[in-house]
Amino acid sequence: MILFFMTAAVIMPYLRWRRKVAMVKNAQIKKAIMRTTKWNCAIISRVKKKIGRIRRIVVALWTSAASGRDILTGIFRYAKMRMGWDIVLVQLPYGIRSEAIAQMRKSGVDGLIASDLSNPELKKLVADTNLPVVFIGQADTAIPRPPGGTQSIVSCDDMAIGAMGARHLLSLGSFNSFGFLYASFDPAWKCLREKGFRETLNSAGVTCHTFKATAAASERLDNGQLAGWVKSLPKPAAIMTFYDPYAVQAINVCREQGFAVPAQVAILGVDNDGLLCEFSTPSLSSIQPDHERVGYLAAQELDRLMARPARKGRTIVCPAIGVVERESTRPLTPAAHLIRRARQFIRDRAAHGITVADVVAHLNVSCRLANLRFREIEGASIRQTIEDRRMELAEKALLKTGWNIVRIAAESGYRNVKTFEIAFRKRHGFSPSEYRRRSTGGL
Repeated sequence: MILFFMTAAVIMPYLRWRRKVAMVKNAQIKKAIMRTTKWNCAIISRVKKKIGRIRRIVVALWTSAASGRDILTGIFRYAKMRMGWDIVLVQLPYGIRSEAIAQMRKSGVDGLIASDLSNPELKKLVADTNLPVVFIGQADTAIPRPPGGTQSIVSCDDMAIGAMGARHLLSLGSFNSFGFLYASFDPAWKCLREKGFRETLNSAGVTCHTFKATAAASERLDNGQLAGWVKSLPKPAAIMTFYDPYAVQAINVCREQGFAVPAQVAILGVDNDGLLCEFSTPSLSSIQPDHERVGYLAAQELDRLMARPARKGRTIVCPAIGVVERESTRPLTPAAHLIRRARQFIRDRAAHGITVADVVAHLNVSCRLANLRFREIEGASIRQTIEDRRMELAEKALLKTGWNIVRIAAESGYRNVKTFEIAFRKRHGFSPSEYRRRSTGGL
């Protein structure tokens, strides 16, 4: 379509020029017109050569996780630059049906990028059509390899990811035990992360305690099994999981069993899924693979295979970016850990009308000690921190909702609207209604 419009934009004026050229008597003018026409034809020729015919590409990915979406972003980035690709997205595992595969066969497919070929229909598509295919992940013996087809593999460096996790946890200080968490039903290639983790620990003279769950295939492990394993680890312990959902589940199990994270158990995930990492309690440290780069390289490799089908497939390994450190592995002093707990409690409960006494009871320390530590580390009292949080909630409600002032006061944790208005005026110098008008352009 792009080629059509670009061609029309040049060829149609050209035809009109040819008619006018016949009417031009001046030889120099006629020569200049013809030279311009040749330049335009050369431009069209180069564009056509770059785009070629439109290629139909099937991309079959798990997009429910951040890693799959990042890979897809990389594929689209390359396709946008390359032009001439018509991408059909198949979302695994439910996007592949017999009728969809039949339609793909009918319309024609030039290449495939896939992270999983467990679906028999998709396997058949690859085997029957001899497509050039790029697999995202380590080599799998179950992959169909027809004589005429060409396959390449693009993967994260999973051994290096495991080693990176081990080095990070070793750098945090002295732990009495280290563990790696994965499941027996996980893909075999992901066990390379455990291998890299274990070998790095062994080279440092440290033993790795591996927990390999035996539950049925699921993204969720059995909490009972996991709790028993966590209890068995000498504390303080450091745990790495092969991806973030297991790490979040491990954090929740630790909370249920009364183990403080990271004071008693430090936990590290892989994939740096923003939603999971930021909204777990505490927030989850995670290794960031370069998934967007993996997607870009996969698309680039498929382009190479489609350009010359006789080319041999190859394996491309993409290194990880690094560790994104958050609270779950951050080394804390006892005082800092106390304040972190207090701040989290205030953040979660300020709108419920809590008092200083409620915070002290949650910390299970004396009121004097709690206030002392707050002033030492935060430079503010517990009462002031509660007030700051309530005011933050009130300001957000004034800007983002149409609630009246009475409701905003109640939703922000104030016992009556008068107290709220006095506190608000003291902080801002004008009333909540005035704040809303000024902030939303009412004045």
